[in-house]
Amino acid sequence: MTGQDQDAGTWLLAEPLVLTALVFVVVRWSEPRPAVVSGALAAAGSTLWVQRFVPDEPVLTAAAASAAWLIPPVVLGAAALYLRWVAAERARAITTARTEQRLRLAVDLHDFVAHDISEIVARAQAGAAVLPLGDPRVAELLGQIEAAGIRALESMDQTVHGLGDDGDPVRITRGGIDDIDELVRRFAAAGEVLAVVERTLTREVSAITGAEAYRAVVEALTNVRRHAVRATAVSVVLTEADGWLVVSIADDGDGRSGASRRATAGLGLAAMTERAQRLGGSVEAGPRRSRGWEVTVALPLSRTTEQGATA
Repeated sequence: MTGQDQDAGTWLLAEPLVLTALVFVVVRWSEPRPAVVSGALAAAGSTLWVQRFVPDEPVLTAAAASAAWLIPPVVLGAAALYLRWVAAERARAITTARTEQRLRLAVDLHDFVAHDISEIVARAQAGAAVLPLGDPRVAELLGQIEAAGIRALESMDQTVHGLGDDGDPVRITRGGIDDIDELVRRFAAAGEVLAVVERTLTREVSAITGAEAYRAVVEALTNVRRHAVRATAVSVVLTEADGWLVVSIADDGDGRSGASRRATAGLGLAAMTERAQRLGGSVEAGPRRSRGWEVTVALPLSRTTEQGATA
């Protein structure tokens, strides 16, 4: 074979190789419809290329030759399709994660910042009431307003920090089971509502369960301040029953406000229910028989909930 014949053979072999590469390129990066059409045509060109060399062979031999040359474009097409699927799944996972993160951050803002800001408003109103009288308690009230504002900023900082944290934003929390007493004390000090905490716990509460109990109390007290303007007393009861932590928050506000609360507390109550269900617990909320409103949250006491909390 002369040099010219070898060069011609090399260029002839390059034809199916280019067509096979074209199958990979169009399947990997083209839009679905053009990818199917272009990939099929390129694969057909690669398989029919060999027919120019077997014009006098039997039909089965010619078909076998074309089938053999069909293998490379099919393999590369399948590889391109797999890479395309992996990229699509990665993009879908990123989009889903970002959406969930935004929702959880919105819940954090609602749970913590709304609570502290409502406390600021309550203290400001109390200060305005005593200021004209020259009451010496004004300085103390202003100090309390400043402390509440700092807590609001800390809540915001922790929430925003979740944007750049590899951890789960739902774990960013300001308190646990041991911080509920201080939370209720601050709530009572911010207004004229008598708030008490009753505990009958004998077993240790896990950190995740304690954090969720704290968040539930934050949400319930925020709703009392927003919706139960006539409330004079709030009770927070922490008990255990058959391996469950039961947190009950009840007020003696106007019972007629129940419908209003159910209509406007949607995000907070729904988020509270979702988080409790992640841990295997439940939430019940509704008007009391006498008057007022009650929220009851049941959470597992000692069950390992790390996996459930990040589901």
